[in-house]
Amino acid sequence: MGLFDFIKEIGHKDKETDRDRMQQDLMAAVTKAGLSIQNFQIKYDKGLATLSGVALTQKDLELARLIVGNHRGVDKVNDDGLRVAPYAPGHTVPETPLVLNPNAPRPGAQAAPASGGGTEAPAMMVTVKKGDTLSKIAQQYLGNANLYQAIFEANRPMLKDPDEIFPGQVLRIPAELKSPGQAQMQNPTPGQFPAQGPSSTHAPM
Repeated sequence: MGLFDFIKEIGHKDKETDRDRMQQDLMAAVTKAGLSIQNFQIKYDKGLATLSGVALTQKDLELARLIVGNHRGVDKVNDDGLRVAPYAPGHTVPETPLVLNPNAPRPGAQAAPASGGGTEAPAMMVTVKKGDTLSKIAQQYLGNANLYQAIFEANRPMLKDPDEIFPGQVLRIPAELKSPGQAQMQNPTPGQFPAQGPSSTHAPM
């Protein structure tokens, strides 16, 4: 967690750039993703988005950061106030009023363990370059192009399609994907089309 840089002029378009409208739009984007975060709050000011809340998993935390950071108009994300709920046998989710994901454990419900029954390691963050595909990224960072699907799954629901990535977008690659013995994904047909530039839903480069 900390202060993360993004590219302000790329990402999903937003016609309004005033603070209140941006905060509403960023909150709507994270809420739509159905992440399991309690007491989630966003403050936006002059390109800086500050996040706070309690995420159920490391993935929820990182996707919140990326969804906000990949939004046009945001060039920095400070998520020092966003943390992952600790897990221990018998641990219960704190009594907090906001749960973005309706299927997340409610107050008093036992939380699910993180991967491996302990604390998840932070994922590696990579920036998409022009001409990149998920397969190319998988080959570069994991040594196996067939693992493109694992990268896609790690970035859902932020990503809707393996081919819909754009230059400047930041993606996450979970630490466990670099572990020995990771199963190879088959049928690497999707994710092959290179990132030539943003689609109609993305800002021009």
